Amino acid sequence: MEQDNFKIANIPLGTGAGLAGLVGFAGFFALAVLLFITENFFASLFFVSLSLLFYVTGKDMGKVLLSSFTMFFSSRHLVSGATYIEETLMALRKSLKLIQANPLKAGQVIVLPNNPLTNDIQKLINEGKDFDYIEYVAHSYYVECHELYDFASANLDFVAVSMPIFGLIGTVLGLMSMFDNLGGEITIDVLSPQLAMALKTTLYGALFSAVYKILGSRFERRITTLDYDYETFCRGLQVLLENKVKIEILTESLGQVETAK
Repeated sequence: MEQDNFKIANIPLGTGAGLAGLVGFAGFFALAVLLFITENFFASLFFVSLSLLFYVTGKDMGKVLLSSFTMFFSSRHLVSGATYIEETLMALRKSLKLIQANPLKAGQVIVLPNNPLTNDIQKLINEGKDFDYIEYVAHSYYVECHELYDFASANLDFVAVSMPIFGLIGTVLGLMSMFDNLGGEITIDVLSPQLAMALKTTLYGALFSAVYKILGSRFERRITTLDYDYETFCRGLQVLLENKVKIEILTESLGQVETAK
């Protein structure tokens, strides 16, 4: 049965940020500079991080942020195609495990859940298509989710790597300002603002770097799981084809479970 899934990946990802990325970067960065001048260093570096993210994602920044938020609080896939692979693999494992003691026989029946992936596989097997053809169809369910995860992970990692550099720039500016005041009368009141700027920018740069790195790692982990599930699914599919196994699909009708060939 089809599950409710987050509809984040329905809009195709762009091939690049383009002009929108440059314009967004300039706007966010200008706001960050203004906040830096007013000594609001936390907000300044926050908008620096957004400007970097907009630079590499462009109009897709909203999708990346929404995906990151959803991924952080949910264990479910963001794309329905990956969910179909996951639930079909679970049913396939269960069916093959039950018949592990006895070899598969030609024409043996395997029951799989009702979703677009299993319906496609059943149709193609009935039409006599080979493994490469069916694997290509299954790959279309896999690749959309993998593309979203890889896109988000790479861009979040870019921001995570860049943020300590901007924190270091703030530190250097604070130290330069502090050295400029060493020629006059030196008091703690004179040096403390520059020293605070040097320390705060380093801290906030490292803090935002850690946040983006944590978000990116969730996508990297999900990519690993998705790759493993897809590889295992293809191996199981190959076993079914080699042994000419028949597939039945579970359907729900008026609360009762039936099978349809």
